[in-house]
Amino acid sequence: MIGSALFLVLGLALLLFGSNLLVTATERFSSAYSISGLIASFFMIGVATSAPEIFISIESALQNKAIIAIGNSIGSNISNIALVFCLSVFFIKQKDRVMVLPKNIYTGMIILTLSLFILILFDNLFDAIDALILLIVFLVILFFLDKEEHHTDLYHEENSKKLSVLRISLLSISGFLMLIYGSIYFIDGATQVAVLFGISSYTIGLTLTALGTSLPELATSIQSARKGRTDFIIGNIIGSNIFNIAIAASLAGLINSAVVNETEFIRDIVLLLIVSIFFFIIIKSDKTLIKTLYSSILVITYIVYIFFIFQ
Repeated sequence: MIGSALFLVLGLALLLFGSNLLVTATERFSSAYSISGLIASFFMIGVATSAPEIFISIESALQNKAIIAIGNSIGSNISNIALVFCLSVFFIKQKDRVMVLPKNIYTGMIILTLSLFILILFDNLFDAIDALILLIVFLVILFFLDKEEHHTDLYHEENSKKLSVLRISLLSISGFLMLIYGSIYFIDGATQVAVLFGISSYTIGLTLTALGTSLPELATSIQSARKGRTDFIIGNIIGSNIFNIAIAASLAGLINSAVVNETEFIRDIVLLLIVSIFFFIIIKSDKTLIKTLYSSILVITYIVYIFFIFQ
């Protein structure tokens, strides 16, 4: 138990430092190379923070436990919105509360979620064919990335030009590695504790592993909020959610098939769709009260949801 606690503390420390480096690198890259903050964060932060889910999915599938990957992907996406995004809202300063929702990318996230829902609901099975379909949908989404978002980001432009490609790359790689190892240590500690209490594989994937793999998103989103970069927060959340389904879940399906419990799956995917709608409302609202109130409701809902699962 002591060893597990040490893993948790070490993991959190690495996540803290890694998120700061990654956000800084994305910020500099975005401004220096005339790429919008949302698109830069969608790829740089979204991919980096989804890496734990991807690694977990591959490892689970290789151990013939692809069901963990499915639970992890859905659970991570729920926590990304209901916990990570909503907690980040509380850290955004009043002057930075205006948010812009990228229509095409958001729509792509919803389409991927519905695609996963339909594919699994059809036969309660997620296999290689389903995975290939999701990958095709993912490629179509990338093709229709919001063209209006490809504009120059002048935020901190002068500072950005002082950093070379090498320095930006080093910052990104260092932040990425810290996030990966931080997540690994945290997940190891949490999973060891969960196993001792006899928690099922699907539940571990849906809750503890999903929470652990969402820590990079939480760390980078809070860091982005402190810097006033709401575009980074949105790009991070949507990017991570898309990569979790299109890459993490699909890779697991290509390696091994997973039989899914219909009742649990419907419960979780419906909740994911509901929180995605609230995500839309919070971003589009121009009233601070609405943003704060709905964010609070989602955080409370998530806590109740987790409590209900463990009953």
